[in-house]
Amino acid sequence: MDLTPELWRNRRVLVTGHTGFKGSWLVFWLSQFGAEVTGVSLPVPQLQHSLYSDAKISKLLSKEYFLDIRNENLVQGALEESQPEYVFHLAAQAIVSRSVKYPNESLTTNIIGTSNVLLAALCLNSVIGVTIATTDKVYQNTNSDKPFKETDALGSKDPYSASKAATEIAVASLASMCNPRKIRITTVRAGNVIGGGDWGEDRLVPDLVNALNSNTTMMVRNINATRPWQYVLDCLRGYLLIAQSHLLSSLNTPKSINFGPNESLSVKQLISIFESSFGRSANYKVLESSFDEAQYLKLDSELAFKHLSWFPFYKPTEAISKTAKWYLDFLLGNNALELMTQELLQYSKVSK
Repeated sequence: MDLTPELWRNRRVLVTGHTGFKGSWLVFWLSQFGAEVTGVSLPVPQLQHSLYSDAKISKLLSKEYFLDIRNENLVQGALEESQPEYVFHLAAQAIVSRSVKYPNESLTTNIIGTSNVLLAALCLNSVIGVTIATTDKVYQNTNSDKPFKETDALGSKDPYSASKAATEIAVASLASMCNPRKIRITTVRAGNVIGGGDWGEDRLVPDLVNALNSNTTMMVRNINATRPWQYVLDCLRGYLLIAQSHLLSSLNTPKSINFGPNESLSVKQLISIFESSFGRSANYKVLESSFDEAQYLKLDSELAFKHLSWFPFYKPTEAISKTAKWYLDFLLGNNALELMTQELLQYSKVSK
């Protein structure tokens, strides 16, 4: 299946988490297709950088709401007012270390917040389908280095992973029992997404960029852990293909699906590739993790290939190099929105 811009032209689309890294890229891509995008998110943190602010993503929106998705009434009001035809739910508390420190924040945001968004969407006659982003960390990980399939058991140790596994169960229940119009709903399992413009707290790439740019020392935990590093546009192409499958009423669209490369690289390998592409060496100190993290993580994305003809156009090494180049260009003074435009143009050429 190919992306079909015509399907999105003038279509009302709602994106939760639109001020985040992936959310900003998704809003940008949908706006290039001519969609009328509404955003729902918490207020933007006062950081030195955010892709939402740097690229002026707000100008691409038809409307935006700043609210906490744990507030059922506010969520319902926003969706009733915007009357979306399609909903992408990306809003989440997504930082593993933060979930250990503030577990209730992750549990309530990711479970109750998702339930609020989904139930509000299911009450609207305008909604055709919903894509809900969870994570590749929903699986019970025994460090066997085995690629996870969608049929594998859910559940992991840290509160973030547990909250997302519980979200999967809650979504399946609501889709089955509280969905009289049989709206199509799919949970998409991807993680370790990298690309230009991620400035999130306690995340490897932003920490690495800050260390390289300021010549300071960064703290790294679990340096030999392997992850399926994935380019942001590869991941979002998967989300868009699932949504298109919903809009086209395709038969047998998966209810849950993995998006990730077949290959995983270690944290140490990512740092080395990033340094080479950035043209500088990073100072870092390896710390013992204060909580139990999975050593190995790998996804089996055969289902995505089978149903959507999806596969990542960039290998992890290429994704890392492209990410480093984006940050280098941005720090040299290039405009964030122009860099996004160039990236999407290059990606469109690669995908043909």
